[in-house]
Amino acid sequence: MNGKIGSFSRNEERARTLGHDPVIRAGVLKANDGVYPTGLLLTRNASAELVPLAIVTSETIGTGNGTTKNFNAITLAAFPVEPGTVSVSDGVETFVDDVSGRLAGSAGGSGTINYRSGKMTLSFNANVVNASPINAGYTTAVNGVLDEETDTALSGSGLYVAHGTVDSTVLKIGKSNPSAPSNTLLMLLQAHGIYPV
Repeated sequence: MNGKIGSFSRNEERARTLGHDPVIRAGVLKANDGVYPTGLLLTRNASAELVPLAIVTSETIGTGNGTTKNFNAITLAAFPVEPGTVSVSDGVETFVDDVSGRLAGSAGGSGTINYRSGKMTLSFNANVVNASPINAGYTTAVNGVLDEETDTALSGSGLYVAHGTVDSTVLKIGKSNPSAPSNTLLMLLQAHGIYPV
């Protein structure tokens, strides 16, 4: 008689490392969202769940009609948003945020962003050309680094480094096709008290 009762495997890789003693916290992860790998950068979403940090390069948030320059009912798809990472453009005027919730346009336009809710207002210097897309780029807020691989179908919580030293070789953006963070993002981590070494 041959039989298999079960199997067990464990990945001992951790994000925390020696140096500045890390502050490890437990947090609620988004349920049934796949396997979160060790070193995944995390954002706390509007439901207070930890989800993968997102770098959005081109989200269409509006379209010009040739007669409008004011756009007041915009909400970004992913939020909260990391201050200092927002840019918006219609291909003519480009806006950037000042880390205080104000958007300044390259042609004199202005706007606002609520980093927590992702709500924006924009007032372009001139009417946006008909059928011209208005695209936004931004990074969601940095809340920590997942300390160990976690299958969200099996566990509703995970340990993450909220402050302290982390192993830079395990840091990841995205869960499906993870990539290494840019130098700009590594500096952003440091600004939040998370030190990649």
